[in-house]
Amino acid sequence: MIEVIEENWGVLTQTNHALLVESINALPAGVLAENPRLVAAKTYVNYLPVNGDARPLRFQHAATAGRGGLLDVLADLTSRSVTARFQGNPAEAVALVREAHQTIAEVSDDAIAAIRPVLPDIRLQWAITLELAGELVDANRAYERTFDEAVTFDNRRIAAKAAGSLALNYALGGNRQAAEQWLNRQEHAGFDVSADTLQADTILTTGGLARALLETNDLRFAEAQAALDAAPSVEIDRETWALRLFVESTLARAAGHARPQLARVGATLTTQPERHRTTGLNGWLTAMATTELQLALGDVVAANRTLTQLGGSGVRVATDPPSILRAWTALRRGDARAALVLAAPGLSEPLTSPRITAELLLILATASLMLGQTDEAREHFAACLDLIVSEKMAIILLRLTPAERATLLAPHHDALGPRLVGLLDSGPRPETAAPVVPLTERERVVLRHLVQGESLAAIAGAEHVSPNTVKTQVRSIYRKLGVRDREGAIRAVTAAPHLLT
Repeated sequence: MIEVIEENWGVLTQTNHALLVESINALPAGVLAENPRLVAAKTYVNYLPVNGDARPLRFQHAATAGRGGLLDVLADLTSRSVTARFQGNPAEAVALVREAHQTIAEVSDDAIAAIRPVLPDIRLQWAITLELAGELVDANRAYERTFDEAVTFDNRRIAAKAAGSLALNYALGGNRQAAEQWLNRQEHAGFDVSADTLQADTILTTGGLARALLETNDLRFAEAQAALDAAPSVEIDRETWALRLFVESTLARAAGHARPQLARVGATLTTQPERHRTTGLNGWLTAMATTELQLALGDVVAANRTLTQLGGSGVRVATDPPSILRAWTALRRGDARAALVLAAPGLSEPLTSPRITAELLLILATASLMLGQTDEAREHFAACLDLIVSEKMAIILLRLTPAERATLLAPHHDALGPRLVGLLDSGPRPETAAPVVPLTERERVVLRHLVQGESLAAIAGAEHVSPNTVKTQVRSIYRKLGVRDREGAIRAVTAAPHLLT
């Protein structure tokens, strides 16, 4: 029986999982004691969902005393790593994965060849551990290796999982083309995607979330919701709760339902242990989702507060989405120059994704518009729009206020097409906070004179101060508003009348 299980592991996990569970659970305790790798295999197959049953909340496996061959060692390291992962100890989990990688690196090719048919299952767990710990670059490499080996040994189930996870990671990173390529590979992996399987098997969760995110980015809300509904639920795939919450929050924000979704995010976080909601990828995703929703609601202060959580997340990514949000918070508090300082260097980064590039260009366009640099704003926006159209990322345009959209989008309706123009014109408008500008009371008085068209000399006479004092106050006002002249100050007041009160 042991030989049959080991020689046909891939086929059994794909086509007759119930038989595999029944057989391996029937092995006597003495046999299991002599074969530590079978202990890990038994735990693994009982952990997988069957016929819609949910995975246990915790994956518990006691390390087996003693070590045998290569597969025994890898099975033990993997099982201990997954245990640490489910206990909320990402550093320990990653350390065990690194040890497993080092173990493989130090053995002969013949030793690896002997266990290669079962390696995709093991590598998949390594990739998931790296991903949830926030080691996204290494996780993608691990998923790619897993996919290649799974295809080689016709393990379609693992190939589908690896492809779906890569699709989601690329979608999260803003690379639509790569995400769609991996979704196509998942589709052609040959794994059964019937309705019953789709609802029961966690292998397809990440691919479904990737599709939902891509549809949301293109403002196709019905299609995005359908992809979410089709993917296995959190009750079935518990480990992906933060990934799903992030995608759901992106959809809710785009569809104009930010406020109830923010409440739901808060409620969900209270149900998760602190380690699981604050560390690794989970902590990063929930902080990003919360910040995005707070920005959509115009709560710049809360968004800034949430962004501070990302500083210690430990997530390693090729690009820096938090810097994008920091630039947008600067813009929404009226500090265009700070936004430019945050955004401009990013365009020189060689690894910047199309999504990040488009976001940076839109920040530059918006900041330039606030500073009265209309020509520069239009130039940046034209380059941004080319990416938005080619990468189907119209969701980025929802960051603009109605006034900014009217100015920047007016010449480009043909490029967007009637569907997107209609959504942007008639769809829900994001709330925008009044910019926080630290003007003194005397500066507010001078600003009121400025917008009424009075000369500096007239202001000095009215306020009984010297012209030089007025000039100093005006320079300070312009600096704080992020404008260059009186015309820019008038535009700032028109957009935020509270500046005068």
